[in-house]
Amino acid sequence: MDTNGYLGIDIGGTKIKFAKVYSDGTIDQTNKVDTPEDLAGFLDQIDRIYTSFDSNEIESVAISLPGKVNSEEGVVYFGGSLPYLHQFNFKKHFKEKYNKSCTIINDGKAGALCELWLGNLKGIKNGLVITLGTGVGGGIILDGKLHQGTNFQAGELSFITKNLFDLDRKNIVGYELSAVNFIEDCSEVLNLSKPYDGEIVFDEIKKNNAAVTALFVDYAKKIVNLIVNLQAILDVEKVLIGGGISEQPVLIDELNKQYKALRKESAIYGSIFEPLAIDTCAFKNNSNILGAVFASINLA
Repeated sequence: MDTNGYLGIDIGGTKIKFAKVYSDGTIDQTNKVDTPEDLAGFLDQIDRIYTSFDSNEIESVAISLPGKVNSEEGVVYFGGSLPYLHQFNFKKHFKEKYNKSCTIINDGKAGALCELWLGNLKGIKNGLVITLGTGVGGGIILDGKLHQGTNFQAGELSFITKNLFDLDRKNIVGYELSAVNFIEDCSEVLNLSKPYDGEIVFDEIKKNNAAVTALFVDYAKKIVNLIVNLQAILDVEKVLIGGGISEQPVLIDELNKQYKALRKESAIYGSIFEPLAIDTCAFKNNSNILGAVFASINLA
């Protein structure tokens, strides 16, 4: 058996997940550690991760992380929840310290690449992944390839706004469709104590609790509104929903219900636009690691 593989690293705001990944997508030696709070601690942690593997068996390092990620330069800008990564050059770090190649990619785009490679976008020419978390991320697949954009910012759905000249954060998609905000709103209606538990919220939704069900339907309609607007721009055939909230089947069911209702009620969206499929991502915890490795194999 070929023991060579790729070191896949998914850098998040609270955890860094990593694994050895083979070229067929098989994952081995999965682990995770806490994400440090400063650059010095971060570099120490990254070096510890790298040296825990046999470098002779690592083809290259593949990293997924938040922020505006220039995959060509290997530099991250505005590192999302990790601002200390701003302007850090990962490619230079691994080349100079270990003589090892490194590729980096935005975490939302990594998720889309994973689905294109092994998941529910496999064989899809034009598709979209919408990740619902603290904000709203995305990955766009056009003509069977990841669309990164001129400045590597394609898919930054959080920054879509209803009114550009009203700077209230409630006017941006990242706030309005935040899964975290939705759970908080429902938890307050249910008088739950912190930390809020999304499972309890969805248990009440499944029981048709009137108060939270109304919030849930409104939330689903807003997501469908985003999907339809993106369909008008991108003409995709399939949309996948990612993020922890996507593991609730009732959400996907409600999105499809509202989308079908819209097509039935609207002459425009029901006749001019072809119906698209709305589904969940096939991969969850390891999707960003797999997508980063796919980028390393195909985009480097």
